[in-house]
Amino acid sequence: MKKIAIRLIVFLFIISTLTFAFAGCAKYDEFEWSGVERGSVDLRLEVGEDGKFDILQMADIQFIGAIGEDSIAVMDATIASANPDLIVLTGDQISPEYLIGQKWKAKKILNQITSYFDSKQIPWTAEFGNHDGALGVISKREMLEIYQKSAYFIGGLDESLNCDDYYINEEEDTYCNYFIPVYDGEEVVHGVMLLDCASCLLGPYDGYTKGQIDFYNEMSENYDVEFSIYTHEPTEEFQTMYDNREDKEIVPVFLGEIESPEDGKSYYPTKNPETNEYLRESMIANKNVKGVYAGHDHLSNFAGIYNMGEDCSVILAYGRMSSYGYGEWKYFMFSGKKRKLYKNYARGGRVVSLTKEGGYSTFELADSKDGKYTMDILNILEF
Repeated sequence: MKKIAIRLIVFLFIISTLTFAFAGCAKYDEFEWSGVERGSVDLRLEVGEDGKFDILQMADIQFIGAIGEDSIAVMDATIASANPDLIVLTGDQISPEYLIGQKWKAKKILNQITSYFDSKQIPWTAEFGNHDGALGVISKREMLEIYQKSAYFIGGLDESLNCDDYYINEEEDTYCNYFIPVYDGEEVVHGVMLLDCASCLLGPYDGYTKGQIDFYNEMSENYDVEFSIYTHEPTEEFQTMYDNREDKEIVPVFLGEIESPEDGKSYYPTKNPETNEYLRESMIANKNVKGVYAGHDHLSNFAGIYNMGEDCSVILAYGRMSSYGYGEWKYFMFSGKKRKLYKNYARGGRVVSLTKEGGYSTFELADSKDGKYTMDILNILEF
């Protein structure tokens, strides 16, 4: 059975590679870089004069070929509507498994993505998902080298990472573990934390490494503030929250879509990675995480307040898939219903808004599908 599965995967990769090779993908639109030299921009994050700070999570943009016009339009509209102080890409920016033997194309796509976000002249950061480093087409190190060309990218491999603390472990293949403080004057009022995905496409989703969680605990000791954690894969706590969504003692608030109108099927977490007791125990002990924001499951977009432990309530939320660049729904899904569902699913993003006084809320931005990329605000959750 295992041999049959491997052969099927290899067959699909060969077919997909040939499809893209002959199709040539869409044209490679060039985005105008900001023209600002890296290191010359002050990327210190500060609340605005109104005391607010807004973060835009963009999930699973997952480009295979060139960025299509519909993806550009919905991403432009999402960013314009959110008007964020920081953009966080939570993994699976590309799907290189469809680009076997075409590292040059992967680099070209990554340069497109980097120049696009650089052109917005908004601080941005990113972590990797299980697809980004798939099959060794291009390494995470090489991807980071391209991202850090942007003067507005917080993170990278050089000494000036533009964030207070970071954790890189090449043996774990985790690079983008960052703690980025948000200031009010000289005071840190919030911590934005990224935890990289240590899993690969064909491997098991093992959760977070001990080194990553130790890094979170170290930051918790260093900064007596509330955190927002951005990651790619949901833990089993997302599943537990979903399963108990009608129990107000466990899940006081639950918002978002839980069924597909196309085929009546419920879309909810994959249960991967399984729960990491060390991470959960650390969060309960530190009692400093306001929200955990994940991607990975594409058609999941719900959010809720989950009572994780005694005196420890946390928002668990999915970011909405942020582009129409994911090509599988066009080419490689054998289910016509699923292709239709992906085509009709409204792309957008998730906004996390905080104030220096401790106010905290999140909501979705979704394409209204009116042909004009008007963004709707959905499922506002205040905490």
